[in-house]
Amino acid sequence: MANHLRFQRPSAAEAWSYNLLQRLSYLFVILVLFPLVIWTGLAMSPSFVSAVPATVTLLGGQQSARTLHFFVSLALLLFVLVHVVMVCLAGFRSRMRAMITGRPGKNMERI
Repeated sequence: MANHLRFQRPSAAEAWSYNLLQRLSYLFVILVLFPLVIWTGLAMSPSFVSAVPATVTLLGGQQSARTLHFFVSLALLLFVLVHVVMVCLAGFRSRMRAMITGRPGKNMERI
């Protein structure tokens, strides 16, 4: 994590595996942000609120649900944008080829 805070580039072997920061961010997105965006989205729906009013009550009202939904959506958008920028910085062609085929190429760009 310290290397990431110092903006040090990983070695070639480390670049193709998930490090601690990546794993924690993926866990946070999958286990916290996605369920929260679904929950707050449902809490804004009038038909769902009338069926299950506890959804809005636990969030503090519909306006609180809207505010939370907005900020969680911004966090997800930031997550996607950071991923796109990191793929471009790490070498777009080799990374896209690896994502599509499932195996790394022989010529890695800018690593």
